Amino acid sequence: MNKQLFSVYKRWCKHRLNKALPGIVDELAGYAQQSDTTGTKWTTLWWAVHTILTYKPKVILECGTGASTIVFAAAIQKLHAQDATYQGRIISMESVAAWRDIAVSNLPEKYKEDVEIILGEREPYQIAFFRGYCHSNIPQLDYEFVFLDGPNYDDDRGTSFCGDILKVLEWSERRFIRAVVDTRVSSVFVLQTLFGTRAVRYYPFIKTCALRLPKRKLTEKITTRDFSSNLFGRIRLKKFE
Repeated sequence: MNKQLFSVYKRWCKHRLNKALPGIVDELAGYAQQSDTTGTKWTTLWWAVHTILTYKPKVILECGTGASTIVFAAAIQKLHAQDATYQGRIISMESVAAWRDIAVSNLPEKYKEDVEIILGEREPYQIAFFRGYCHSNIPQLDYEFVFLDGPNYDDDRGTSFCGDILKVLEWSERRFIRAVVDTRVSSVFVLQTLFGTRAVRYYPFIKTCALRLPKRKLTEKITTRDFSSNLFGRIRLKKFE
């Protein structure tokens, strides 16, 4: 039943996306023929585009170049067509040099002024008691929206998480940053542990997570008083909630 419901929801999101950005579904089909990208789910694309069209971020960080790059570029072009004073910009990070070169080559000419694809090989990232990976070489800009879909964060020690959002939050002067995460559940788990369920919620039915993360110092010392437990012995970190 859940698979059937998700299939219906995917079709609805695909319809909504194509209605918001007419012709984008056909454009993505053409892009897929010349790219090895596996693409991003319609649910995630719709949530991200809905966020962009609603809140009009001027600087977008995309962590993982792919089909989503085309969609986000189309979204900021739509915003500019509606309001000539709006100037959107996408920084798209790719962790593998060969993939970055392919992405640059395949990017449609009409989007090249809106998108900058940057090579940022993955590097270790640690915050509090979590270890993970993030893109290196992320330009230190005033990002208003982050789309998290990479880099790969598995290694010989197991699965960790992608810390790009937290890395950006560390230098951001904004009170909060909006983000959408595409099935990076370990990353959502870390974010939920650090920010609480009021800021971070993940619903398996839609397999996507939309966030509004507040600016917060996460490097403070954590003591036993910063945890709580229930009668069943379950521990949670309450310090940052």
